[in-house]
Amino acid sequence: MTISVVGQESTTTIPLIKALKKIEKSYDVKFSYNRRDLKSIEVTSIPETKNIAEALNHLSAEAGLKFTQIKERYIAVQLQEQQLITVCGILIETESSVPIYEAEITVNNVTIMSDSGGNFRVTEIGENENLSVYVNGFLVRTISARELKSTGQCPFIYISQAYTYLPEVILDNYITKGISKNISGATVIQNENFDILPSLIEPDVLQIAQALPGIDSADETAANLNVRGGTSDEFLILWDDIRMYQSGHFFGLISAFNPNLTKHVTIYKNGTAARYGEGVSGVIAMESSSDTPEQFQGGLGINLTSANAYAEIPATENFLITVSGRTSINTGIGNPVYNEFFSKVFQNTVVTNLQNNTIEGERSTDEQFNFFDVSVKALWKISLKDEVSYHFLGIDNKLQFSERIISQNVGSLVASELEQQNGTHGINYKRSWNRNFSTKFLASTSKYLRSEFSNDVDLNLLQSNRNEVDETSIKIDLRYAPTDEFQVFGGYQYTDTEITDSRVNTTNTALLKTSNTLYANALFASTSFKLFEGKTNITSGLRFTQYPKLSQSFFEPRLHISQKINPALRLHISGELKHQSVYQSVNLRNNLLGVETKDWLLADQTLNPILQSKQVGIGGNFRRKNWTLTSEIYSKEVTGIQTKNLGFRNQLQDANFTGRYNVTGAEISINKRTKQWNVWLSYAHQDNSYTFDNFNPSSFRNNIESRHTTTLAASFDYKDFSFSLGNTLKSGLPYTTPIAEEPIITTLEGTTINFNAPNNARLPSYFRSDFSASYAVDLDETFSGKVNIAFLNIFNRNNALDRYYVLDIDDTGAPTLRRVDQFSLGFTPNISLQLLF
Repeated sequence: MTISVVGQESTTTIPLIKALKKIEKSYDVKFSYNRRDLKSIEVTSIPETKNIAEALNHLSAEAGLKFTQIKERYIAVQLQEQQLITVCGILIETESSVPIYEAEITVNNVTIMSDSGGNFRVTEIGENENLSVYVNGFLVRTISARELKSTGQCPFIYISQAYTYLPEVILDNYITKGISKNISGATVIQNENFDILPSLIEPDVLQIAQALPGIDSADETAANLNVRGGTSDEFLILWDDIRMYQSGHFFGLISAFNPNLTKHVTIYKNGTAARYGEGVSGVIAMESSSDTPEQFQGGLGINLTSANAYAEIPATENFLITVSGRTSINTGIGNPVYNEFFSKVFQNTVVTNLQNNTIEGERSTDEQFNFFDVSVKALWKISLKDEVSYHFLGIDNKLQFSERIISQNVGSLVASELEQQNGTHGINYKRSWNRNFSTKFLASTSKYLRSEFSNDVDLNLLQSNRNEVDETSIKIDLRYAPTDEFQVFGGYQYTDTEITDSRVNTTNTALLKTSNTLYANALFASTSFKLFEGKTNITSGLRFTQYPKLSQSFFEPRLHISQKINPALRLHISGELKHQSVYQSVNLRNNLLGVETKDWLLADQTLNPILQSKQVGIGGNFRRKNWTLTSEIYSKEVTGIQTKNLGFRNQLQDANFTGRYNVTGAEISINKRTKQWNVWLSYAHQDNSYTFDNFNPSSFRNNIESRHTTTLAASFDYKDFSFSLGNTLKSGLPYTTPIAEEPIITTLEGTTINFNAPNNARLPSYFRSDFSASYAVDLDETFSGKVNIAFLNIFNRNNALDRYYVLDIDDTGAPTLRRVDQFSLGFTPNISLQLLF
């Protein structure tokens, strides 16, 4: 008996539910069953029979089913009590026909190893159970026990070793299904079969990441993530190994990455792999699918903010084309999501605060906001050892706003526009030379543009600002694995980045343009090895980066050690040194619409030093039965930060001091799972402070310090329905108050606000409750549907996200103080409909 398996390709079996649908259509009957009980079972094709009884007998024998006729056309389907069986198999490598030694076969949280002949045997398991086969920590195959049921001899299972290395998973279903932690300390998100989370209508990985302790969004957006007290630009975002300089739509409220195409995500908060540079606070690496489906598949979807479509087209057995697109639904008429998003983004700006215009007369406005993204991937598996792919992703956001004022003596028209674009191209070539050695080559470009202009047509006043990034990168990766216990990785990366800033205004019609370039050469090497029968795992690395233009070099060690104490408890320690040469500056003075914008800039030898970070952390994972507990304490320091880049709205707004911030924190999560319930509680604490030696006081709280963050959430599955409810409570952010006794002071230099020490006060606590639900249904043999609903901020709380003070002039011409508050989203319902095929 032989079972042929090449890599992760599927067998000729079909899903049981699909077989039942065929019987329903052929014999005009209707089956009643619990879809969740049957969805993982596959059967061989149904033979051509003359009556329904033979078809049901075939399924009953093969899948262990019990059929009960309720009415003439209605039949109930149940799983028979599982018979405990013994299964076995022989794992053989496809290319060399050599047995696979010490592969891990996991079932029901029990793991056994294949012997030197590739043999394995599992006793007393249910016929409906699935066995997962891991080779070098990579999941290469899931096989049902029934498929391996012994018929006198153990079947051969052929597995190709031409796959990409992924570290061994040590903690699966962490927080919720689809999230795991691997042996190198990274958190991994698998988008398939992902459990529902509160507030989500689709599995958006940037929002899923915020379910992890230590990852937050200070401005309540999907795209601007703060990791362990760092700013959002300190979080390196990669799409198919290409750096993204824009990651969101609607000014970050919506992720720009199509959830249907994001199959695998790796997140580092510490102990980052040496192949990754930049990102002093963390890395999120998103990957699209590299598997070629046997048949065309895709989907259509629509919600209250956008419509989307995607398709995976296997042109041949070895050539795949994947395309996707999404476009905004840009009308605010009767659309609560659009209205709420628009109000949040443009609060306290010229777009919404027309009452601040002092000209009397009739006002009319018109605004158009559009976004879209499109991606294309072509994958050619030339052979079992060679693979070539091309990647393209384009993102665009555009706001057009006009205000017309007509009065008896004055008429004016002001037209403004703000646009953000990001386009990437990449060519990737992978080769597995043999089971021990593989290489990967990537050449890519990433281009970003933020363009903003305002034109007063009647007064002929024009202003324009542009910030552009043009980056080219080449990366070579090598992997050598002489044994299953020892892996060596190495490579080289070349990066050339150019950033251009342009400005035009009426008083100076000449184009003011500055352009800076910086290129870097980086070498990296790392090892991963197991000691003491796999109980001790050490992942270590070193990255060397040189900037010839700056005459600077960096040696950066990375380390993660994982020690298994007993079957339930594992401890770990992580540490790293990192640097970052491209980061953002908050643009407060030159924003034309009042919307906070951020310009990318390059480090140099004078004005903008290279950011440097060092971090160490220690923690552990404990799992027993259906309980999981994880915890970690850490300390992090980032140097080279500058006040002029941080968006202060106090006495430091126009200051230029170089300093650092220090964070010490703790993270803990507790998770309890049953067959239908998943409940988790997480808590994160951080003490986050700035230090600027040339300013008094030299130390004060960080702008985005949220001292305490607690999340309590649960999900529940019932038949084809899923429900999730979550609550988040966290400390308010710091802000600066004026001195009550003398809030305004006047000097020879002008009138200013008399502030207290920076960040001396804190906003009220933030509390939000969210709910989501989904329903999945098979429409026929080809199509399935899914309905998702979500309610954000159920209690419609006005959570303050920021508070600052500005000077106004009253009717008498005297200066007056005005407080400005930025609030979170109010109650926001959303619904999505998906058609999958």
